[in-house]
Amino acid sequence: MTKPSLKERLHTQPLSLGMQSFSANPGIVEILGLTGFDWVSLDMEHSPTSFETVEHLARAAKAAGTSALVRVAENDPIQIMKALDRGVDGVIVPHIKSAADLEAAVAATRYSPDGIRGACTSVRSSGYGTEPWDSYLERVASETVVVALVEDEEAITSFDELLKVDGVDAFWLGTRDLAQAMGIPGSDLHNPLFTKMAKDLCARAKDQGKLMMATVGPLLTIEYAQFIHSLGFTCISYGTDLKNFGRFAQSVVTGLRGE
Repeated sequence: MTKPSLKERLHTQPLSLGMQSFSANPGIVEILGLTGFDWVSLDMEHSPTSFETVEHLARAAKAAGTSALVRVAENDPIQIMKALDRGVDGVIVPHIKSAADLEAAVAATRYSPDGIRGACTSVRSSGYGTEPWDSYLERVASETVVVALVEDEEAITSFDELLKVDGVDAFWLGTRDLAQAMGIPGSDLHNPLFTKMAKDLCARAKDQGKLMMATVGPLLTIEYAQFIHSLGFTCISYGTDLKNFGRFAQSVVTGLRGE
């Protein structure tokens, strides 16, 4: 039985769980798949991960039964094309501020006549030319996931316009950057201002058939994950692999040495 695509699973599961890969370690990606994580976000904005490494990590994800998304460094059609050519399930595009920004990002994920993505049969996404082109076009058109990062005040202001853009699956609320922009640095979704805003955004997105994503990163606790899920976020990232390991290492030292 063929496993449903990530896009289908995101829209049908009450909760989808992921983690952000900053270490670019294929072993960690495999562990996430083997333990039941639905997806892993391969970061190219804040980490030094290269496109070559993304392709290897995508292989590790597939082998372990999970899905890979790439958080590209910027809303650039070449970066989006190169990420998708690596054979990943979709892209996460940072600093989407307007409908025009989002329309440009979506166009970069689609082939002509619906978009501007460059066509090439010699890449991993098309099986290096082993998949018939027509069936490949049909598959990626129906399965490619597009996530917009909402991390600027302009995006909050224009959120209703963002919701009208076709071809977008989810909106990731970037609380760290948004807190900086709003003058409440370091705040998480427990902040009453954030709580109210998050509930409102999640309700508006749900009305339009869109998903909301957020990270447990600020606190890295099951309780916080459950809290943000209760606000309406159905796609949750359990922080970054490096931060999770850092917290684990710190707890070992504290527990054994009392430091």
